[in-house]
Amino acid sequence: MPQTDRKGQVIDMDVGVITAIAGLVGTAVSGVIGYASGKNNNKVTDRELLSKDEQAFRERLIERLTASEEKIERLSNEVITLRQENMELISENRLLNIKVEQLVAQLSRRRGDVR
Repeated sequence: MPQTDRKGQVIDMDVGVITAIAGLVGTAVSGVIGYASGKNNNKVTDRELLSKDEQAFRERLIERLTASEEKIERLSNEVITLRQENMELISENRLLNIKVEQLVAQLSRRRGDVR
């Protein structure tokens, strides 16, 4: 009888080891499947986040582009105004130079008359 008990213990121990190994393998397989599933879900999430980031980037870019276009238009109008004012000042300067020349000539004639 002691041998039977011993064989029973050995068999019980073998069944316990086999059960433990089967549980370990099952856990490992479940872990691998869960990891793979989670990794695929994260890829979709990463893509969605990238898409959202890209949309936000494009919106900021469009805002900056619009602001730049408005600034360019405003500066272009200012350049046109300044060119017109410059042309008017050039014309006025020419007229003043003519008047200065006339006054210098008049002064020269008067000095010539006095001397």
